[in-house]
Amino acid sequence: MRAWRDRRDVAPGAGGGNGAPPSIAAEGTPGSAGAPARRAAPASPREDVAGPTAPAAEHPDDAIPFRRHVGIRVVAAAEGRAVLVLPARPEVGNRFGNVHGGALATLVDGAMSNAILSALPRGDRIGGTIELSIRFLEPATGSVRAEGRVLRLGGRIAFAQADVWDERGRMVATAQGSYALQRRPGDEPATRHAQPPARRAGGGPGGEPRGPGPRGPARAAVPPASPDVGPHPTNP
Repeated sequence: MRAWRDRRDVAPGAGGGNGAPPSIAAEGTPGSAGAPARRAAPASPREDVAGPTAPAAEHPDDAIPFRRHVGIRVVAAAEGRAVLVLPARPEVGNRFGNVHGGALATLVDGAMSNAILSALPRGDRIGGTIELSIRFLEPATGSVRAEGRVLRLGGRIAFAQADVWDERGRMVATAQGSYALQRRPGDEPATRHAQPPARRAGGGPGGEPRGPGPRGPARAAVPPASPDVGPHPTNP
């Protein structure tokens, strides 16, 4: 597995020390040591936008031309999860002043693909997006943040999900997608069932003539019906 984290975007006390994305945290009920963990609210996307004094640190996928054009950055990617941010810019807005749906679709596509990549062995990669479905829940305003996670990692196809929050802490979109995988030799699971041998016309599995068996001699071929017999196409 591959893990990456942009230290510019980790606010003090955000996330845990186990390499998980900063928006993925667990906490129990105050005063109860064994309380069941619950998911904390995602941090504001404004906390993820690097300031002018932030040190240079980029994920390799930040250099993807279209992502760079839109302004999408990877904050964290590890163990089948990824967090990406899209800072507020006039260029990604729609006529109503909200974040354009196409920009959100690009954001969730990146969040899901980076989540999958973080769970793959080194040398394996994504061959492309097979299917992406997104539901827009609320108009997104300002900077937005997407969290992607792997649902299932198969031999040739991976499935993932991503949710998006805006700067007001509202979930504004949710998406699911499937992705083609390109595995190194030996990484793909072996075929479980062997294919049966091909049958040749007029014979058994190896092409040998089919002779009398326990069910008696082979049946004679039935001659084709005369074209004049049966319903006519124009007179059913």
